[in-house]
Amino acid sequence: MATLTRLGIRSEGVSALTERPEKSFVYVVRRKEDRHFLLAFESHDEPGWEVPKGAVEQGESPVGAAYRELHEEAGLERASLSQASVLGASDYRDETQWFFLMMFQGDAPWEFCHRVTGIGLDAGFVYRFRWLPVSASLPALLVQGAGTFAGKLVARFATTGASGSRRLA
Repeated sequence: MATLTRLGIRSEGVSALTERPEKSFVYVVRRKEDRHFLLAFESHDEPGWEVPKGAVEQGESPVGAAYRELHEEAGLERASLSQASVLGASDYRDETQWFFLMMFQGDAPWEFCHRVTGIGLDAGFVYRFRWLPVSASLPALLVQGAGTFAGKLVARFATTGASGSRRLA
């Protein structure tokens, strides 16, 4: 499935001249008491943290790719995740990047390693995951691309303390 950014519609079977590759990024958030944490893995390519992501395959929807990538890259099952909500999309170089938010509703360690499954370029890599606090510093911790909509997470998961002042979760 390709995004036709010029026309603002989604279609299949259109000419290659109007198709753009798509990639899905997934922000998985878990809550503990009044704080929220983002699932991220240590980048192999540059200093910082990344979120699960990957190309949308032929015949697959961006949200379908998001669930598949979470399973391949982190071993998370769909049953432990809320329904995905779209945070936004952006054009980067030659592709359209989709950003999804899912709430984690299962049980997982606060740090864990997972060997990537599937047939992509990262198949067999071992990713070291950690739940990072959602705070004002989060966007600076994420590598380019992964942090595109991190500011929306910070704004969405800000909490109000007893005094009524805003406190970041």
